[in-house]
Amino acid sequence: MNLNFMDSEIPVLKALIKLGGKAKPSDVYPEVEKIIGLSPGKFPEEYEKYKSRIIKWKNKTAWAREYLKRKKQLDGSERGVWKITEIGKERAKSFDKTKKDPDEGLAPLYGVDASMPEENVTPEEGFNRIENVQMHETGGILGVRGIVYEPINEQGVILLFAALCHDLGFMIEGIRSTFPDALLRRKNEKGTWNSCHAEFEFKSSNFKLHKHNPKQCDVIICWEHDLKDCQVEVLSLKDRILEFK
Repeated sequence: MNLNFMDSEIPVLKALIKLGGKAKPSDVYPEVEKIIGLSPGKFPEEYEKYKSRIIKWKNKTAWAREYLKRKKQLDGSERGVWKITEIGKERAKSFDKTKKDPDEGLAPLYGVDASMPEENVTPEEGFNRIENVQMHETGGILGVRGIVYEPINEQGVILLFAALCHDLGFMIEGIRSTFPDALLRRKNEKGTWNSCHAEFEFKSSNFKLHKHNPKQCDVIICWEHDLKDCQVEVLSLKDRILEFK
């Protein structure tokens, strides 16, 4: 089983609490390894190395640390030291109490993708690039229903689907930030409407990457369908968009 860097967020917070609130990275990594339960036998792929010779799970932990800094849950003001903030402590406390992560579902809203550490950039560069993309980057010209550009992220998929849903045979009952993203009504052959649970993704392969349970979702609504042998029905807006031009 492959882990993504967001799986390391709570373990990093817990490790720092155990270490007194702040510690050097060399002390944090062994604690994170214990908390997650990592071992070469259980997670051999996580002990593989990138071309840079960095062990994969340690690289993902570094990305988790940068993400926690951006969310003000870690204090990065002291060089060479990882320090938890009160916000970070509250998140860890809430998780221990409810067994539910209060940050679950936030990442897509900020354009954060679980596959980011696979790219050949540092965590700081990666998150800076997200901020720049959100400010400047667009997709190709779309020109459908008042939407100028093609989607470049999950939020864009949601916007486009909302504009097209009636013609695609759907009604939206509700959208939320946790899985599955949406409760829809879908028109059937009788002309009546069935309840339908949907997950929005930019690419259908992200459904697998995010480790969603296919039994809890009726349809993946995406821009681009690139997931082979998918267990869930996929509605690719890119494949349907010509109907509306």
